[in-house]
Amino acid sequence: MLMVIPNEGKLILLNNAMCVNTPGPEDFELALFVANVAVADASTFADFTLATFTGGSPIAISRASMPTPTIVSNVAVTTRATPPSWTNTGATTETAYGWILYGATSGKVIAGQNFDTARVMSPGSVETLDPFVFKLKTFA
Repeated sequence: MLMVIPNEGKLILLNNAMCVNTPGPEDFELALFVANVAVADASTFADFTLATFTGGSPIAISRASMPTPTIVSNVAVTTRATPPSWTNTGATTETAYGWILYGATSGKVIAGQNFDTARVMSPGSVETLDPFVFKLKTFA
């Protein structure tokens, strides 16, 4: 399934890219979500229930960890060198349906993706987003 950039994320990305009224750009948090919901254009942070298993905490994604984008076949691409990963080190099991990336201070959802198949995060399970890549393209 394709990554979705909800409307509020589109506004933030365009504002950060094009507008002078942008306050200092914030860093991000990356989290697994355990509510069986679809990431959609109208998605907001309140739509998602984040994973709570031990080792399932959100991962800080700093802007410095994302390299300068390059253009590949008219698509802007940036890939994080170290893929984010969660390991269930506890005794409880949760099912993750996807991930969201949100503003660390604003809580606004920048992007998200539903997994093609839900991930059962039982004790000892590992989920790694490899590669952790973002691509932006315009459509006519």
